[in-house]
Amino acid sequence: MPTFVRRQEIEHPIGPTGRLALNATSSDVVFEAVDGATARVAVEFELIASTEADADALFERVRFHARQGDGVLDVSEPKRGDTGIGSIARMLGIGNVKAETSIHVSAPRRADVRYEGVSGDVTAEGFRGQQEYRTVSGDLWLEGLGGSVQVRGVSSDISIRADEPVALEANTVSGDISAFAPRFDDLRVVTVSGDVELEGELAAASDHRVETVSGDLSLGVSGGFTLEVRGLSTEASISIPHRAEGSRDRRRYVVGDGSASMLFSSMSGDVTARPSRRYAEPAAPTPPAPPAAPMPPTPPRPPVGDDEQLEILRALEAGEIDVEEASRRLAGGPPNA
Repeated sequence: MPTFVRRQEIEHPIGPTGRLALNATSSDVVFEAVDGATARVAVEFELIASTEADADALFERVRFHARQGDGVLDVSEPKRGDTGIGSIARMLGIGNVKAETSIHVSAPRRADVRYEGVSGDVTAEGFRGQQEYRTVSGDLWLEGLGGSVQVRGVSSDISIRADEPVALEANTVSGDISAFAPRFDDLRVVTVSGDVELEGELAAASDHRVETVSGDLSLGVSGGFTLEVRGLSTEASISIPHRAEGSRDRRRYVVGDGSASMLFSSMSGDVTARPSRRYAEPAAPTPPAPPAAPMPPTPPRPPVGDDEQLEILRALEAGEIDVEEASRRLAGGPPNA
């Protein structure tokens, strides 16, 4: 069956810091930052149909909608049922038709960029303003970034390479997160089973936080920082000169002047910290403190039953409790009041 190509282009001036929003279910998307004040969205359709007339009929039904306003361009695919363009193609009743799309977006580099999708992969390069990317299973590659970045995924792998300071908020279930930046002005990362890799300097003005259930954390850090580790089953390997403090389930590792702070909270994920390979050298080493006295053994707690474990994990998934509280309950501790 032949393939017919159709193209739709949407263009609107939004200003240097205006908003561009894109909603696309399964399309692969490329975002490109450009100079100027105009946002452009180009959608290429590959339409598999019996005849040219069937392809034209399908194209009219799957064209993206655009809402244009003062400093705003919102573009979204038409929705019928719960599967977008694919559902429309099946509903036409004009022969065996199929539609696939790819999207190229260009927008001012300091624009407010927002994306929501399901399974399409996304590449974005060069943006410096507010950015928000939400997907279910599509992977994200974000390069040459700065500014504020918010990412939400389920099974998505997320790769971020910033060349300016960035404030990052990332949340996944099973996808891995890798983020490199010269400096993290603010850092909030939450994942269930995904691993987290971070490299760069941690700004001293913010309390940075990484939470996992079973995911590991790898840190390549420049500058002084204090790493607090919470988790009875969490192992910490710190290959930077440091001073260790705290108790068995709340350990602190102080590097250099300890000016920046990061909390790593996990049930069973481990953490490693090493000097940054990409950015500045770490702060001058701090002499280690004398070894602390051995911790007395912790009395065993009664095991948590299967039903109770399931209820705890459901509460964690629903956001009713955090990772630290779930870890404490699974270890046999009573709920906090």
